[in-house]
Amino acid sequence: MLQHPILPKPVNLDDWLRHVIDIHFHPEYGSPFWLEKAQDIGIDPRRDIHCYDDLTMLGFFPIDELRRRDVREFLPAKIAQDTVKLRIYETGGTTGTPCRIANRENLQLMNQWMDWYYDHIVEFPRDANWLWIGPTGPHAVGDVIQNFANTRGGMCYRLDLDPRFIKLLYQKNDRKTLDLYLDHIRNQSYSILDTQDIQVLGTTPALIQILGPEMSDRGYEFRGLLYAGTHLKPDLYQLLCTELFPQAVNTAVYGNTLMGMAPMRPYQSDDPNIVYCPLEPLFKIEIVDLENPNQILGYHQTGQVCFSLMTEDLFLPRVLERDQAERWEALPQFGWDSVANVRPHTKNRVPVIEGVY
Repeated sequence: MLQHPILPKPVNLDDWLRHVIDIHFHPEYGSPFWLEKAQDIGIDPRRDIHCYDDLTMLGFFPIDELRRRDVREFLPAKIAQDTVKLRIYETGGTTGTPCRIANRENLQLMNQWMDWYYDHIVEFPRDANWLWIGPTGPHAVGDVIQNFANTRGGMCYRLDLDPRFIKLLYQKNDRKTLDLYLDHIRNQSYSILDTQDIQVLGTTPALIQILGPEMSDRGYEFRGLLYAGTHLKPDLYQLLCTELFPQAVNTAVYGNTLMGMAPMRPYQSDDPNIVYCPLEPLFKIEIVDLENPNQILGYHQTGQVCFSLMTEDLFLPRVLERDQAERWEALPQFGWDSVANVRPHTKNRVPVIEGVY
């Protein structure tokens, strides 16, 4: 068993799951939602769930519950009472009303994971000031980037972007207002880049596609660029690495408010696949059949993303995402699967409007 990069000792997925189950289904201190769920389906998960495969007993997580319930119902009692440490985050609302969660420790674990990964796998620059052009506000990514920049020895300038407003403009086909808003983002970005010492740029793939050629023409140089949010396409990534910012380390993360962050493997000039590595056992990604989500697919097969978040704070098992991807082999440093070429899946019941995030 491999030494885990952030947990203090080697850990088995099944052992970790039983630990999380014991917390969230504790009859006195567990999470109200999960205690109610166990009663409804008539099982005792602390007795009946022995391994990861047994999660099928709980079915797929009903994502709409995160849109209408109090966030504290999903937290173990002691964590829910620790309100001064809780941060409330919302999803971008791409396919409807945003989901909400309360977060206490998860972001710290993600920060440790990213810091380790970007040192040992990506060799991303340290001791550099960042500019983040993207959502802040109720979206977890703003705090993730802030914490990550600080952990790695830099300040973080943040330029807020409202993804819901942009999606509304796309829905209404209001190109005039959209262009005005993007000019607003552009002008703020250049004001910072023209006056401040910025060596790392963080933004979304959609925004770098718009701003990247202009930034390159204006002579901005970076030691590193990190892309998060909308899906990164192989041809855009190739352009960024070879023509627009070849002197920088270009990398990306796949994730969201609920799942956390799965960083990208290093650039490979001979392999165009965009491969991401999740952090097991805290969250696991599986690729399942689009028609039969109970069927896990083989390597390089295309299917729907299904993730399970398994932490002491929050337990979201078997969440069916709006994305499709390919199941991919593990990176040599890890003993768990990767995922490749994430994009919106073709059978979304609700139209996906990504905008710039």
